[in-house]
Amino acid sequence: MKTLRKMMALALAMVMVLGMTTMVFAAGEGTLTVKNSEADVTYNFYKIFDLTGQDTSDPADNLYDAVVYTIDSDWTAFFNGDGASYIVDTNTGDLNPIKINGTTKYINITESNKVAFTNAAMKYAIDNNLSTDKTATGVASGDVTVSGLDLGYYLMVPVDQTDEKTNPLNTTGTIASLTSTIPTADIYVKATKPTVEKTDNTVSADIGQTVNYELKGKVPNTSGTASFTYQLKDTLSSGLTLNHDVAITIGGTAVAAATAESWISYETNGFTITVPVVDYQANKGEDIVVTYTAVVNANAIQSTNEKNSATVKYGRNPDQLQESTPVEEELYSANIIINKYTGNDATNGTKLPDAVFALMKIDGGTAKYYKYTAASGTTPASVSWVEVSGAPTSGTATVTDAMATALANAGTAGTITTKTTDADGAASFDGIADGTYYLVEIAAPEGYNRLDAPQAVTVTGTDVDNTTDHLENTAYAGQTTFDEAVNAQADVNNATGTALPSTGGIGTTIFYVIGAILVLGAGILLVTRRRMNAN
Repeated sequence: MKTLRKMMALALAMVMVLGMTTMVFAAGEGTLTVKNSEADVTYNFYKIFDLTGQDTSDPADNLYDAVVYTIDSDWTAFFNGDGASYIVDTNTGDLNPIKINGTTKYINITESNKVAFTNAAMKYAIDNNLSTDKTATGVASGDVTVSGLDLGYYLMVPVDQTDEKTNPLNTTGTIASLTSTIPTADIYVKATKPTVEKTDNTVSADIGQTVNYELKGKVPNTSGTASFTYQLKDTLSSGLTLNHDVAITIGGTAVAAATAESWISYETNGFTITVPVVDYQANKGEDIVVTYTAVVNANAIQSTNEKNSATVKYGRNPDQLQESTPVEEELYSANIIINKYTGNDATNGTKLPDAVFALMKIDGGTAKYYKYTAASGTTPASVSWVEVSGAPTSGTATVTDAMATALANAGTAGTITTKTTDADGAASFDGIADGTYYLVEIAAPEGYNRLDAPQAVTVTGTDVDNTTDHLENTAYAGQTTFDEAVNAQADVNNATGTALPSTGGIGTTIFYVIGAILVLGAGILLVTRRRMNAN
């Protein structure tokens, strides 16, 4: 009995001691969700502060009277060094307390300095090759959930899986807190791998036309690395001749021409720009914009479309750079092919050679005519449009002999370029942009009537990509084929016979006069004969 009483007394004493003792234990687990994750990106999570709960009243109720932050052992050196300013002795605001060697101090991470803290912490984690507490693999256009995390304060760093030593960020890493009252958090990330956009100002062009191009990237956050290579590479097709007029802005501020030129390496038909992004960390996340022009050359006539592409290469090791998926811009220059025939069948009818045509377009309300200038020396071939005095001035004009003569004379003088059909009844006007044009026949084959009105021909590209319902000149996500040029065929029929001259030539008046004289003479002759017979 005495033994039993002693045991009960001992048990009661232990309960009383436990009731008087502050209980400290792990505060539980939480979940982080990476929103808008990206394929081929690993999201590394580092716990900077541990969070433990304190129960000073009833341990059985599983309720914490307080929580205490402590520094995770991997981060002690950081807070004794570069991160020392983020632990302070005095609560200067609504700062969270932290226990360091039994002393209460405060975590000095606020809205005003959290980006600087994140960058410093990210650099420390990468430079010291810290072990991660959790990792997650991104998926294309989806969210990734990381569960089973001890409560605490976390740093998330996205890393390209293809280059584990590279930290190619367009934004900073992210910090998030998991507490017993809020054990879940969402982390929103922007694109982590550098990308480039490329646009131009037209989808089709005359040869000789100047096209404006723009490349756009962003200054990556290179925190955690002393050197980082960032190269914008642009490659033009053979149908485009690059003008050496590249200009660069960063964060809306123009880079001095001499400086920009020192970054550029020109190639056969393109260039590579190496931007020292480490020197522009004050502009991280801001636009790098490159503009330049190129001239459409005669090679564009030989291709249905001219694709030119841009990529960005990046990484810590210049010998092992990663490269983005190319973005392409298409450009084409089309042709009008004449099919001159007679009969009722454009395909099987008799083909007519020796028909001569000029090509007209209406530019700002003014009729202008096609002129092709062949390449000469370093001067590339080009198409231009010129006015011709005395020529038709609209697509609905009646083409008189005088107008046809004016165009023929302009062709002979080289002011414009005329085309003559061959034995197959074919001729072509090459290297033109989309639009509505008018074929003007200035000479018909022998024995056939010349057309007395311009014939309209519409040139337009064909939308073959099925990604959008319109012609576009920007690469779209998932697009694998591009809009193509079309060679517009103009079927031109001629009828046999001799046409009467029209107004502006000798005119029909003389025929009316001669006819009237003949009729009048016949009448006089008839009257005279009747009088003679009467006598």
